[in-house]
Amino acid sequence: MSTRILVLGGRRTVQQLQEESDYDVVFAEENMTLEQVMLADYPLEVDFGDWASVSRQVAGVHAQQPIHAVVTGVERLVPLAGRLREELELDHGITERAARNCIDKAATHRLLEGAGVPVPRTRVVSGAPEGGEAAEGLGLPVVVKPRDASSAAGLAYCDTRAEVERAIAGILAGGRDSALVEEYVQGPEFGVFAARTAGATRVLWVVEGEVGPPPTFVKVGGHFPARLGEENRRELDRLADLALTAVGLDDWVAALQFTLTADGWRAGEINPRVPGGQAVEMIRSTTGWEPSLVAAEAALGRQGEPRAADAACGLYRSIVFEEAGRIDYDAAAIGSLGGLESSHPPFVEFDVAPGEPVLPVGHPRGGAFGRIVLAGETPEQLERDLARVTEQLAVRLADEQVNEGSVDRAHTSCC
Repeated sequence: MSTRILVLGGRRTVQQLQEESDYDVVFAEENMTLEQVMLADYPLEVDFGDWASVSRQVAGVHAQQPIHAVVTGVERLVPLAGRLREELELDHGITERAARNCIDKAATHRLLEGAGVPVPRTRVVSGAPEGGEAAEGLGLPVVVKPRDASSAAGLAYCDTRAEVERAIAGILAGGRDSALVEEYVQGPEFGVFAARTAGATRVLWVVEGEVGPPPTFVKVGGHFPARLGEENRRELDRLADLALTAVGLDDWVAALQFTLTADGWRAGEINPRVPGGQAVEMIRSTTGWEPSLVAAEAALGRQGEPRAADAACGLYRSIVFEEAGRIDYDAAAIGSLGGLESSHPPFVEFDVAPGEPVLPVGHPRGGAFGRIVLAGETPEQLERDLARVTEQLAVRLADEQVNEGSVDRAHTSCC
């Protein structure tokens, strides 16, 4: 009997499993297009807003032909993956409790602190005045965030008590019953992609991130391999293992965040999924690991093997601006970039077309308006190639006033 994997949402996961494995794929998705139906061996249209209904549909599929693992790269669906794993009585995969321990940032901090993993000091608050008092107790400035948001989503850097109270009021007005007030820690950030099976953690990739200033903390760049000494790297691996053990994550993957402060490491988030955006392509190019396949193997309780890496180093740059204006660039150059030292094709993507308005990196509707990802043999080679790519793209801002209201989008903090 062939191995059968249920994928909850996420087109890329299905594509990679079809291309790089011989597993049968059941693809559960909402409002499926004909293209999505054609992707999977067994398409299953569901309503992710009704978990009981999803459970019944999946149980019916399982009764016809057993499902051996449930995977998803969609963070909000990870608890559902855990619930289905338990309902189907599968031997491996994440549990619903572990998923919720990761998604609830207050629970994450509490469990990590109890396991001896250093974390920023935090307070959970249910009202604006309470939050103001908590911030003053922690010491301003602080960071205010929703308990269930990943990366920089909903995050607010606050210098004053009044800013704290406004940020908390905004989170509560969105329907949440509490918010997190967190000590502001400074230092270089590092992203970790790890897989954990049978109680053993493997750190597969560590990237050094470049984060912009407050209040928005946009990820403006990244380097692989991370520039870490052996002692710091060993300690990072140890803390990643402790952190995943603390939240109860096993037979699954996670993207963890750490900050290296003047006083040592501080653990941040544990996102129970593969990294987002173009980090996936950088992992694939520089390590040989295909994240979606790693996730599937972990959910089956297995440890896979990487293919040969295409490159030794990776470099990421966000396209950001210090001022508002109308963007201009050579769109034709994107597909014809030449004169690069690396043989690995560059990845260039813009979120806006030439002539469209953009806002500063720190604006609530600003952030990153595109990205450049390079892979090659040395960091120096990639810096030279980045300069060549930037020159050929000829990105600039037209000198004209831009109405902030003309930019209708959410702030983009990452890749």
